[in-house]
Amino acid sequence: MTGIAPVVLALAAAVAAQQAASIGVTPQGGGAVLGPPTPLPGTTVPIPEAPPDILWSAKILAAPVTSPLVAGDHVLLAYRPGIVAAHRRQDGQQVWQTELNPVQPLTADGDLLFVVAADAIHALRIADGTVAWPPVPTEALTAPLLAKDGWLIAATTGKLTARRTSDGSEIWSVEAPLQREAAAIAGNALVVPTVDGHVRTLNLTTGAATWATRVGGFPGEPLVVGDDVFLGVSDKYFYCLDADNGDIRWQYRVGATIRGRASTDGERVFFSALDNTVRALALGTGAQLWQAGLRFRPLAGPAAAGGTVFVSGPGAEVRMLRAEDGTDGGSVTFPADLAIAPAMSAGPLGLTIAAATGGLDQTWSLEYTRIVRVPPPLTVKRPR
Repeated sequence: MTGIAPVVLALAAAVAAQQAASIGVTPQGGGAVLGPPTPLPGTTVPIPEAPPDILWSAKILAAPVTSPLVAGDHVLLAYRPGIVAAHRRQDGQQVWQTELNPVQPLTADGDLLFVVAADAIHALRIADGTVAWPPVPTEALTAPLLAKDGWLIAATTGKLTARRTSDGSEIWSVEAPLQREAAAIAGNALVVPTVDGHVRTLNLTTGAATWATRVGGFPGEPLVVGDDVFLGVSDKYFYCLDADNGDIRWQYRVGATIRGRASTDGERVFFSALDNTVRALALGTGAQLWQAGLRFRPLAGPAAAGGTVFVSGPGAEVRMLRAEDGTDGGSVTFPADLAIAPAMSAGPLGLTIAAATGGLDQTWSLEYTRIVRVPPPLTVKRPR
């Protein structure tokens, strides 16, 4: 056995290094990631918790006021006392900053960044921070500004307005119930959750209403997947609606408040709740496939990419779960506690995380990771 074990360990280490290289993760400290010291043939070698996969860290002068935003080749962040700054995604170098004090999350579409500040919507070019078109005055927004596919959707008290992102010109404006959560665009439809307990869709090009479905409480931010609309509701149910007509296809009793927007990997839909649990349901039927407990209350909804489900909490870790079965995949650990919910930019191999960290010591940083995911388990083959 003493002659076999080193060979097995070397094979496991080589496979781990190859997997890490394939997703852009560089091993830290010069050592290989090894499994148990004496794995038996035919058993799965568990992957230990990976060290931090931080690509770069940039100091910021004060506490963040919005979550970071990853857009194109830049990571954008707003921090006190009213600064919006852009850092290069490649190396963290700050390339510009401007004096704006946003009252809503930052959002982007194409090469433009949109900032709601000083009773106006501001459009800046992401590349250099210059003004793309004159600020558009607006009443106080009641829900996050939505920018997608050339559309800019703003919800104010009693009104919903659509503009072009290219020049800020108004396309339509209609009366609408109060909206608190972000809307979603799906093709030619705008899906809007409103505090009167309805989920509504409007024709995106005209603003005309198409359907409205009453649910059992205040609806949260919707996720549209094909012909389905998924969202959590304050009645502590998770709903699936038919995107064509609003019919309730199924609903799943959670028993706790659902946090943020759901995510999907194309087979399962994932959501987190304030019972410190992440759940995975089958897209078509709503059957529970797995649930996994957390050591913290989630800051936002989960993100899914590269066979991994990522969940952030108030500490320094972003928890990783295997999408297939919910088993623990370790965590991405930052040098300090998260100051606000991080931004997660998904791709086919995994995702990158932009996080603002800091706290009581008044030291603040913007951190950006390499592509991360849970590595597949290593299985030692039986000798022939």
